Amino acid sequence: MFRHARLYPLFLLLVAGFFSGMLSAAGLEQRVASLQKKYQQLHSLEFDFAQTTRNGGRLKQGSGNAVFYRPAAAKTAAGTPGIMRWNYTAPTAQTIVNDGVSLSIYTPEDKQLLVSPAQDMESDITYAIFTGAKNLLDEFAATPGDPRFLLNDPPTGCEALQLTPSKPHPQVKRAQLWVTGDLTIRRLLMEDHFGALTELTFTNVRLNTLRPGDPQQMQALRALDLAPGTEVIQQ
Repeated sequence: MFRHARLYPLFLLLVAGFFSGMLSAAGLEQRVASLQKKYQQLHSLEFDFAQTTRNGGRLKQGSGNAVFYRPAAAKTAAGTPGIMRWNYTAPTAQTIVNDGVSLSIYTPEDKQLLVSPAQDMESDITYAIFTGAKNLLDEFAATPGDPRFLLNDPPTGCEALQLTPSKPHPQVKRAQLWVTGDLTIRRLLMEDHFGALTELTFTNVRLNTLRPGDPQQMQALRALDLAPGTEVIQQ
């Protein structure tokens, strides 16, 4: 997601106290199902994030905040496409918005706005986890967390769960989640087919703090304050 090496946000399918192997395959699948159900039933999710990307021997750091929002109330929101907005504040300002129709990526420094169909996000793990766009267990096999699959020290008090695509995935070779006892995701680590690692750590997580079905909120999440002379590129 760093400008020319984005994951869109390959935040973007999405449990140290790693699983000790005591959980059965059915138990692991139930854990993933419960995790996704929790996020599917939210009408809003907000958090701050820190991102580390390692490609070869090079490390890049980034940070910002994100919002996921559904127009429906939580009790009817499961599976309902939502609005996703990622605001990068470092190292370069950038805003990524998916409203279910189009995907917009605005980089003020470049005075450039890229717009493409929202279908481009269909394989995004992060979007699938947080919006419930797809059933994780339909596309991923759940296994105990791999204690060697790390970029930074694991978050304390969390469990780890690894997700491996059941069939070749265009973006991800494997992913690992760290979650709290109440199934709140604190970290997501992803590896692509070239061995590059992207880690997202989530802090200041807020659940259902935005009013559901608020047209003004939806408009604000879609809004992009384009600088004069911004080039709009339709893809």
